[in-house]
Amino acid sequence: MRIPSLRHKKARGSVLVFSLIVLSFLLISALSVAAVAVSETKTSIAVNRSSVAFQAADSGVEILLEKIYSGSCDSSALSCLGTCSGGEITGNVGSGNYKINFYENDGAHISSCSTTTWRTDVVHLKSEGIYGRTTRAVEVEVKHP
Repeated sequence: MRIPSLRHKKARGSVLVFSLIVLSFLLISALSVAAVAVSETKTSIAVNRSSVAFQAADSGVEILLEKIYSGSCDSSALSCLGTCSGGEITGNVGSGNYKINFYENDGAHISSCSTTTWRTDVVHLKSEGIYGRTTRAVEVEVKHP
């Protein structure tokens, strides 16, 4: 019977150690790629929410400006522009919501939905778009006819 040499046993042991080192590097690389992929996915979701919230705010402004400049609500109360509570117009557009506040020249918030002088008092409005837990705002000037 032949007895294996000591040199042959060392070679087999070093192959095992080398294999474990290579597998460790591969595992670390795979985990790094997975971590980057998860991070990128979270970023993508946040950007999407932000975009939808901004589009809701912008659409809210466009909807209200169209109503304001069409002249159909000139002598009516502020509430003729939409669902109003505390001087704030709210609405839905797509999968987002918007709320719009009106401000006078001195920066004071118009808080009454029954005011009929809003058309001459309002100089700018602020629209907040909301989607999920993300909020984006747009402010625009309102020019008088």
